Amino acid sequence: MAAALEEAAGTVCWWGLSPALDLRLHLPAEPAAEASVLLVGAAEGRHLLMTAARARRGEPRDITLFVTERSPEPVARQLLFLLLALEAPERPRPAARAAALLELFGSGSLRSGTAALLSGTAARLRRWVRLERHRDPPRDRERERDWDGPADLRLMKCRDRDALEAVLRRWERALPVPGAEPGPGPVPEAEPGPVPGPPGWDRRLRRRFGARFEARAAVADWELQMALRPRGAASVSPEEFRLWRETGTAFGGGGATPNPTVLSDPRPRADGHSVSPPAYWGDIATGPFIAFGLGGGGNRDRPQSATELSLAAVTELLRELLTGGDPPQNGDPPQNGDPPQNGDPQNGERDPQNGDRDPQNGDRDPPGEDSDPLGPLAPLPIRIRFLPLGDPPATPARLGGRCQLLVLGWRLVPSLRPAQLGALRARAAALAGAGGFEPWGGPGEPPAHLRFRKGPSAETPDPNYPRDPSCP
Repeated sequence: MAAALEEAAGTVCWWGLSPALDLRLHLPAEPAAEASVLLVGAAEGRHLLMTAARARRGEPRDITLFVTERSPEPVARQLLFLLLALEAPERPRPAARAAALLELFGSGSLRSGTAALLSGTAARLRRWVRLERHRDPPRDRERERDWDGPADLRLMKCRDRDALEAVLRRWERALPVPGAEPGPGPVPEAEPGPVPGPPGWDRRLRRRFGARFEARAAVADWELQMALRPRGAASVSPEEFRLWRETGTAFGGGGATPNPTVLSDPRPRADGHSVSPPAYWGDIATGPFIAFGLGGGGNRDRPQSATELSLAAVTELLRELLTGGDPPQNGDPPQNGDPPQNGDPQNGERDPQNGDRDPQNGDRDPPGEDSDPLGPLAPLPIRIRFLPLGDPPATPARLGGRCQLLVLGWRLVPSLRPAQLGALRARAAALAGAGGFEPWGGPGEPPAHLRFRKGPSAETPDPNYPRDPSCP
């Protein structure tokens, strides 16, 4: 069963298998107190976006989100999505940003405009990561609460930042394929030959289905109707699910450029380098529609697909994040789901005609050592701090006295049986208890999740942890 689960869920987590949560709703009821939240294996950062976008609702609160990951690829993805959400706040265009973000989030292949956007954004992020290590350390407590860029990397080790640079450099080379047709085509028929999709997709399908490979379209329909929809994924349409299962295409992708943000080694290395050609080793059972595509909203006159619901949800999150919750302006473009096109300064890219760098040029015209590779960013109402890369099970015990909340969830994993879910919950409770956390249930606990809060006997950690003394 463990081998079958790995074949379905993969060895790398590129997206969460539970809906995005506003973590403010699960904090202890002490609005005046500073709150710290530890996210272990947050994958693509859906909780970061949701919590940051809604942080201005209600009473203001001092919130710090600590994020720990095992490898640099998930950290790079979260930084990428945060930068796409925050860059160029003077020209919001939340619908275009949401379309591009979702395509990068969950599609195995990219359209040419989105591939160019990724190349330019990865280049700027890489230069920013390199610049961050040379900044002077803060001299006072107030400066400790500020950082330049989409998140705070000062707790990461030097070797972790080197690994981030290696990953971003690989993404920077993902230029669009000339002449690629934009947008996905119709759902292909199941044929005996290799299926289209990102590198490794065909191999993953064949290994999972075995003798059922020729009937994979029927298997996809059965798993959607009998496994996913009864667990809450009623908005996922058969058409979009079959297209994703057959080709890895979701959220309007489908170009000729493989999405490098979802390609890696079977077990990503801590140094960010690949020892084999990067391939897809993520989920091939549930799909990327769960994070934002299960809620209501939008046009209620007709049923909406998970893609439409995701676009509406992410558009609203970005609008609230960029404008502070202000209503949309009359000048906002219609929410047609088209991704931002290369060279359009409204999409968060700089205009090369105004003296800034073309995102397709990568590092040809690097900025000066003291210049900032990132443009103006929208202010974040919360702090996001990435911890050193490492094995997540060891983290709660080391940081138990610093964080007030730990949320774990495994909703909508069709390959998990009740006994396996019970074993995972017991393991999570044991790890949380070892870190000084205690169970915290109640009516506000989200379905299929576990909540913990800091126990009264939690030890106070070393105040110097986890700063690397060799890093500024």
